[in-house]
Amino acid sequence: MSEKPLLEMIGIDKTFGRQAVLKNCSLTVQRGETVVLIGPSGSGKSTLLRCVNMLSPADSGDVFFASQHISRGDVPAHKLRQRIGMVFQN
Repeated sequence: MSEKPLLEMIGIDKTFGRQAVLKNCSLTVQRGETVVLIGPSGSGKSTLLRCVNMLSPADSGDVFFASQHISRGDVPAHKLRQRIGMVFQN
């Protein structure tokens, strides 16, 4: 039996005004796995991470962290942010 992912994002959409930044994005991260998001400026990397820690919730789609449905509000945002960090290149 395979372990449940630590982080799973399914069908994430995010727009700002009329600009679609993320469209049907999905990501699965297993426990112990290291993931690096790379891409050109403006490609949605930071926006995707902000959807994980609920700084900028997705317009649609589902986000699960440690099997909890965080995009539905199962975990208070401040508790979630204690377990997820972001490191910027500058």
